[in-house]
Amino acid sequence: MLKRLLESPRTYFVLAALLFVVALLSQFRIVATHPSGTPSDLLELRNRDVNVVFVVIDTLRADHLSSYGYERPTSPNLDALAAAGVRFASVESQSSWTKASMASLWLGAYPERTGVTRYAHAIPESAKLPAEILKEAGFATAGIWRNGWVADNFGFAQGFDVYQRPVPSQSPERMERRTPSSHPLLGTDLDATESAIEFLRTRGHERFFLYVHYMDVHQYLYDEGSALFGAEYLDAYDNAIHWTDRNVALLVNALVERGLLAETLLVFVSDHGEAFFEHGTEGHARNLYREAVETPWILVPPFRLDPGIVVPETVRNVDVWPTILDLLGLPEIPGAEGRSVLPLMLAAAGAGPPATDWPPTAFSQLDQSWGQTDAEPRPLTSVREGPLRLIQRGNGSEAAELYDRRSDPGEEYDIAAERPEDVARLRRRIQEFLARPPAPWGESPEVELDELRLNQLRALGYVVEP
Repeated sequence: MLKRLLESPRTYFVLAALLFVVALLSQFRIVATHPSGTPSDLLELRNRDVNVVFVVIDTLRADHLSSYGYERPTSPNLDALAAAGVRFASVESQSSWTKASMASLWLGAYPERTGVTRYAHAIPESAKLPAEILKEAGFATAGIWRNGWVADNFGFAQGFDVYQRPVPSQSPERMERRTPSSHPLLGTDLDATESAIEFLRTRGHERFFLYVHYMDVHQYLYDEGSALFGAEYLDAYDNAIHWTDRNVALLVNALVERGLLAETLLVFVSDHGEAFFEHGTEGHARNLYREAVETPWILVPPFRLDPGIVVPETVRNVDVWPTILDLLGLPEIPGAEGRSVLPLMLAAAGAGPPATDWPPTAFSQLDQSWGQTDAEPRPLTSVREGPLRLIQRGNGSEAAELYDRRSDPGEEYDIAAERPEDVARLRRRIQEFLARPPAPWGESPEVELDELRLNQLRALGYVVEP
């Protein structure tokens, strides 16, 4: 019997097919780890020629990642990276809308200061972005994006040698899409991954900065292999996280294959979260509750930390790039309001003193009429201080909402009427915040969008009314 099996050509075809499947599946798990390091080695990165891979997973809320306590196994690869690096347990994005949030992330400044709060606003040429700082330091710079709100016409391409939207390929078979738009975004995150790998193939021998902006979580897009959790909207969202997590593995494995992982700083963040009717709405760009503004931040140095570091303090997306530039020993972003969290990282690892001067507050902002040209601004401001979040509408004359996460982690019960002193104190924090001086780069210009650009943005599911 065994002899007949060994002599049969069919046996070898079956074995070959199995080996192919095993090889393919292995690409969806990170196949190697870094050399070992210590928290103190973080201080030595500025003395090394380290590359940077900066990944934005659009619309990813932190509490839907397994490493942040989610009960579903949505993110095995991101979890493995977090376990070997630094995970920030409490991160506040600066808006629940992509363009405003991304401008704050890149410039290290709040929307009130960047001036990017409405659909036609753009980053001015006079502002200096991290890609420009890195390019001046000798990095080859590339940005690969699929979200039209970060297109070059809005000023986000400054400092990039290559800044491109990948050409959409035919979607993989059996892809599922639960986008709220009737004109879904073409292609998948696999297009962005393949473009990123091509950049590594052609420019990986240089010191490089690679920015990849994934969109399939925003689109609730996934393939059959990630259809693990059902078909309702929240299930589809979790399936999409799993699909994008597999793309992360492909990207990291490409670094491994080229011997670049031990020379590269990996950073994973998101621009905002996503609501599932926790406060009566679904999606984002509508309010500033926790589900819309709490995002992940995972930083993986070019070496493995064992154990990984978990930073408990609340940090902000405006702190991301001040931290990266500090780790690399490069100049600060002019006019940045964010701060390097390196002292928090070292303190959490027991390798440095407690950071007693860390800012106690984190702000988020949204103009609720951002997509309507003729509408008056409807500003919404959130301030988070310790366990408290105050949400203020308008100029402060309207009633505010107050939540205490110690007893109400989901921010379900407004206690403003019961805690007037806390309301008054946090209103003063907002007034002081809004009274800060303008940014040194001046006002943000407005750009005129043609119908093609508007349709590309509508494909993301947004209502834009020029």
